[in-house]
Parts: sequence; C-alpha cells; structure tokens
Amino acid sequence: MNVAVFHPGTQHSWQTATAVQQLGRLQFYATSIFYKPEEWPYRIERYLPGRLRQRVHDEFRRFEHPALDPELVKSAGLFEWLERIAARAGLEKTAVRLDLAGNRRFARFLEREIRSDREFALWGYNSSALESFELARDLGRFCILDRTNGDFRVYNRIMEEILGEYGDYFLPGHRRIPDWTIERDDREYAEADRIVVGSEFARATLAQGCPDPAVAKKTRVLNYCFDESLYADLPKPAPVPPGEPVRFLFLGQLIPRKGIHHVLEAIEQIPASQARLTLVGKMGVPKEAFARFADRVDFIPTVARADVPRIMSEHHVFLLPTYFEGAGIVLYEALASGMALIQSRNAALAATPDTGIMLEEIDTGSLLGAMMALVDDRNRLDHFRAHAQAEAQNYTFARYRSNIAKVLAEAGLGG
Repeated sequence: MNVAVFHPGTQHSWQTATAVQQLGRLQFYATSIFYKPEEWPYRIERYLPGRLRQRVHDEFRRFEHPALDPELVKSAGLFEWLERIAARAGLEKTAVRLDLAGNRRFARFLEREIRSDREFALWGYNSSALESFELARDLGRFCILDRTNGDFRVYNRIMEEILGEYGDYFLPGHRRIPDWTIERDDREYAEADRIVVGSEFARATLAQGCPDPAVAKKTRVLNYCFDESLYADLPKPAPVPPGEPVRFLFLGQLIPRKGIHHVLEAIEQIPASQARLTLVGKMGVPKEAFARFADRVDFIPTVARADVPRIMSEHHVFLLPTYFEGAGIVLYEALASGMALIQSRNAALAATPDTGIMLEEIDTGSLLGAMMALVDDRNRLDHFRAHAQAEAQNYTFARYRSNIAKVLAEAGLGG
C-alpha cells in the first residue's frame, strides 16, 4: 500500500517522504513550504536587490529538497510563512494562533485527497495530524503518527523541578505546555494505528505520561537520520593542536529544556585560554539572564541548513545536556562532522565510549566535569573525534529507509 506523508512545516518529514518515495510507495508529500523557484512566493527573490535577494534566497534554500520528485509534492504555505515571520518578530502568541489556523487550513487542503477512492495510508506528525487522522479513520485509512517529542506531561514535570532554581532563564512560553495541547496530543494518540518516536527516551515518556496503556503498545522506536549530502565532503578531523582552546558548540534552540543554562554556567568557569563556546540558533533566554555570559560566547543566529556542516567542522565538541528530546538529529550531524559529543541520556543515545561522554546527571557540575575532561585530555578528545564519522554511519538515510520499510511491513502495509 502507498503512503501519503504530510506536515505543514518541515521537521524531518521531507526525509520520511524521500525514503517512502525510494521504496516506491509515496502517494504524495504534502507540506506548506517546499522550494520551487518558479512558483510563488519563491520567484519573488529574482526581483529583489542584491543583498536582500541573497538573504531571502538563504531562507528559501532551507526548504530545498532536490531528491524529492516535485510532481509528488503538494504545497500550500501562506500560514506557515506568516507564522515564521511572527515568531522571528518575537510575537509568540500570534505565532501559536497562526500555527493552529494553518494546521486547520492544511487539514482542509488534504481533505479532498483523503476522501478520494485511491487506497493509501497516512503518515502525519504530532500537533498537526489530528483533523486529517479523524477523517482518515472514519474512512478506514491506516494512520501512522510520527511523534517528534516525548509526552508533554513528562516535560511539565521536569520543567517544574528546575523552574525554582533556574526560572530566570525561562521565557514565559517555555515554562509549561498548556493542558489543551496535551488533550489534543491524546486525541492524536487515540486516532493513530501506529506511533513512531525517535528514541527510547521518547518512547518511555509516552509510556510514563499517557494514562492510556494502548498508546505504549502501539509505539515503536524509529531512529532518525541525518542529511548525508550536506556532510559528504567534510574531511576527517585533524588532532586539536596543543595549546589551542577546545572549541565547544551548542546548536539549535537556545532554551532551558536543552540545558542552555548549564552550558553558560559551565563555560563561565573555564578560562578563555582553554575553551571557547559558540551558540547557534534562536536565542530563547531572556536578555537579562544572558547578558552576564555574552562576552564568553560567540553567538550566531539561525542559519541555513547548508551552512551547518561548515560550522560544525570548525568546532571540536558538541554539547547537548538536554532534559527532554524527541531524538536529536543534530547529534548525528555532529558525529558526521567529526565532533566529539557530550550529551544527556534524555535524547537519542548517539554518544558511545569511542565518540563522547554520556552525562549521568543533568547539572552544571557534571557538564563542567565532562568539558574539562576533554580540555585536559587531548588524546581522549582526538580519539572521540577520530571515531565520530564512522559512528555516524549508523544513522544514514539508507538505514532510515530500511527501518521505515520494517515499520510499514510490521504494520501490515508492506507490498
């Protein structure tokens, strides 16, 4: 049976769609943003002045996926673009409202396809699949929910524990997931015939958080993959020169959920001659809290996907002391770039004894100790980096595609 993959944003949905396409099973890929230079709004870039044209092009190419057959792609992206503009402007509540409106509009966009007499299953993503799943189930279609987060009841419990000590690092919207979001998640769980998550940690949170035991029974772990085409030309990492500061990198959302407060507190305690820290991504810490550390870090706002490999290859150690993660594709990207890892267990377990350090506790002291262990032992650091790219081969697209085939076969959708 064919499968229709849909997501009003991006996540890793384009990789899922590409894998299903290569298996010869893609009915269509529906998304809001897909770079087609000849279509609106993308053709606007040709009419813009030089510097602005380059900025707009850099933004658009974040949604360029040449491996996908454009004839199998359906896109409708007005609300997604408006949501992104609102989020970049710091209008968080407006962005949430636009996201919800966009998801409803996207479901209506898909309704005609779902009601067709063509036989196919649906593969949708959390927080955007409910309306389509409800219709599909009424029509007897099989539904797969790709849950890119753990269960938010567990998230709320974890955040409540750290708010007392680190509340100053939280923006208002990151303190707690509202009950209505969790209620909607439960409805998506119920409508799904199968749920896939990106790590054992995420699977465990669904089993711990959701009161319906049926959810745990239909949940499977499907390891994600990284985009090999972006990392294929990176050289093997060279040993870190003696006396050179170790270059640490934290890339993604710069928020307490991912342990950014521990990263900032740790780098403050290491002499600048021994370590440097680069932060890449959207700043999610109040200005007042970040100000005290600003002179110890290099901060780069959100960049295009194509620029990430270069940035990673210029650093030695990737940090992810996260409290709550669906998986962490960025960990696989760091390995492919030849970086050592320091990570918590609350994510995909990408670090091995040959590639990095797995934190047993998520706190500043543990992170600082791990960072200093690599600052002080360059041989160990070089060993981790020398083995990183080989370990990344466990998270290739081919491996992901094979695992998707197994998920479909196990669900009775093979052939």
